[in-house]
Amino acid sequence: MPSIPPDIERFVAQHIDGPEQLDILLFLFRNPGAFNALDVGRAVYTVPASATVGLEHLATNGFAVSTGGGDPAYSYRPASEELNRGVMRLADAYAQDRVGVIKLVHARAADPAQDFADAFRMWGRR
Repeated sequence: MPSIPPDIERFVAQHIDGPEQLDILLFLFRNPGAFNALDVGRAVYTVPASATVGLEHLATNGFAVSTGGGDPAYSYRPASEELNRGVMRLADAYAQDRVGVIKLVHARAADPAQDFADAFRMWGRR
């Protein structure tokens, strides 16, 4: 079974908060075009409100752009080539070792120490 490369582990630790966010990011990456929360929710099997949260997170963090308005559409458009390369490497790792990537994301999402550190990071942004 392939192991997850260290650069992918760092990318997930820095940018992916949970499995649903991974699904939304990979959906946008693989599907050119603009999608609203209902479209994305249907594609990744979640409710539109949860899809909206994930999409807004991706837009805020430079992975996607939004049309804005009452029912915004989102497109994959990374703010830097570095982010794009990270997503491409993540998608490749996912294709080669889906279970390993999912375990990595779940471990990161369930890490109480990471939650504690994130709380300080979020608090410091105010």
